[in-house]
Amino acid sequence: MLFWMKNSRKRRISAGSPPAVQVTLDEVKKAVLQYEAEMPDGINRKSLLMSDGSLDMPRLTRYLGGVSEQKFYLSRETYEIFEEADREIPYYLDLVQVAVDVYVEEKGKLPVLKPHQPYQVDFYLLKREHYLKEIPPFPLYITDQEMLLTHRPEQVI
Repeated sequence: MLFWMKNSRKRRISAGSPPAVQVTLDEVKKAVLQYEAEMPDGINRKSLLMSDGSLDMPRLTRYLGGVSEQKFYLSRETYEIFEEADREIPYYLDLVQVAVDVYVEEKGKLPVLKPHQPYQVDFYLLKREHYLKEIPPFPLYITDQEMLLTHRPEQVI
């Protein structure tokens, strides 16, 4: 009898589980915004961050209409969300954003490449001055939005 009760419970649990879904980046962004809107003050999207930099997708299940096995990544510094194919972007955004913030605080100026690209971050300057230990494999730019970084040149100041 105990065996039957155990299997019956498993069937009830599995019957009530949400469906598996495939989601887009835009759907995940909307789900995160809904999550933030429903959370108490002081709780933001960083609370969804896993140790590997990915989003805790099971916590977004009710906003996505099901469980997604896909991985999406969050930049701790800029709050931007990325698909798994772009998972290295938030790592470098976070690394360089901290370096830029400290450099600006200490030097009072932006660490940018001068005449050619006035809003592209000068990685070599940051590395030479010991603000940065690793050079990203793609350029980053300073935006007018609280001097946050982006990898998209069309979003610069």
